[in-house]
Amino acid sequence: MSVGGVGIPRLQDLAYVEVALRQVAQGATFEQVRRALVDRAAGVARDGDTDGSYSARKWELARSDTKKYVHNTVDVLKELMRLGWVERHILPSGPNSAYAHADSVFTPTPAGERWAALVAEDRRAAYNALTGVLLSTHPQFEGFLRLLGARPDSEGTHLTIPLLRFSASAYRSNEAYLDDFVRFAVEAVAQGALGWTATPEAVDEGVRGYVRRIEERARARQKELSRKQFATTCEEAMARLVFSAAGCSLDYISLELLRRWTRFLGLANFSYYAPGPSAMRLWSTALVTGSGAGVEIRRRVGKEVRRAALDTLWAVWREQRSDAAGGMYLPVWQLRAAVCWKQRISDDEFDRALREALAGEHPGLGLRIHLDQASMRGAPASTRPLIIPSASGLRRVFNVISVAPESPAHPALPTATKET
Repeated sequence: MSVGGVGIPRLQDLAYVEVALRQVAQGATFEQVRRALVDRAAGVARDGDTDGSYSARKWELARSDTKKYVHNTVDVLKELMRLGWVERHILPSGPNSAYAHADSVFTPTPAGERWAALVAEDRRAAYNALTGVLLSTHPQFEGFLRLLGARPDSEGTHLTIPLLRFSASAYRSNEAYLDDFVRFAVEAVAQGALGWTATPEAVDEGVRGYVRRIEERARARQKELSRKQFATTCEEAMARLVFSAAGCSLDYISLELLRRWTRFLGLANFSYYAPGPSAMRLWSTALVTGSGAGVEIRRRVGKEVRRAALDTLWAVWREQRSDAAGGMYLPVWQLRAAVCWKQRISDDEFDRALREALAGEHPGLGLRIHLDQASMRGAPASTRPLIIPSASGLRRVFNVISVAPESPAHPALPTATKET
């Protein structure tokens, strides 16, 4: 299988690079690498389980099925070869031919051996080094960071993709939704401040043309797009148009991967729920200079950054409450999106700031913060819950938050309730 090209590799989890290279350095076979990746995926699923849906049996079956995770294994090994960390080697063309390569072993290059040693010694430094190599290898990775404001030559600080939210009850036909979607996007571009621009004609043709092509492909297979699939196709069309207009052409899958990678690396963040008209907003959370071995990264992290986020919490809370439909609480994910967008920080920094506030590490904050495990409504799939370990070691998931100013009658006393 070819390992050429500079497109974004289909790695759902960037940590697969670490897992696979460590296995290669230890002389593991293709099958052993595959099992190690399944174990990594199972661990992520287990750690992220907040509703009891994790199934150990499911992952045991995946581990024993030699056709599962073959594509993931091939993709990460191809990427390691492309990065110059593993010597070139023939790989399976797909799951059905994996059996013929099960006992294949791979040879790390000196550069690969150095990175494997570094990740075992200093994981943060290793992933900084990986960032430098990715910048040198994948122009789209560099372009993505530049458009979000993470590079020294960036002209802006964010990129906004206008998206009209879909409601089956509001639209009786796909065409009606598409018309409003295009109109909404054209008006958003006219208002500016999106980090890109395009003519109304380009927006109209870019969105409608893409949707038309996807519909034609579906019909060629004697299928019709569902209402949900149609709305998703409109979002894909808009995202492709935006990045093309901004000078960094990306397909939608590459966009999903890059926003996941850069969030994992602490370089950028995104949200569908930041304040303002409906959109996907992406912003940098670091400044990245240089590339390769000369890369330098300055992330917006630390106690001062977290204190600044907490200092804006009251103003953001009031803004969010003014749009809420009664009640004393807001979803944690909603307030998090607003603060992170305003402060240009990561979700991790916001969550850590709340944990520090609850532990009394920010004296003089002047706020009473209350968290609860009750749920106002289901959290969107693109968000994640706030998890705070209890003193007994249990993980508590908090869904809603209330913020109030400190007063003489009610001194600052951050609380978290309902331990389970």
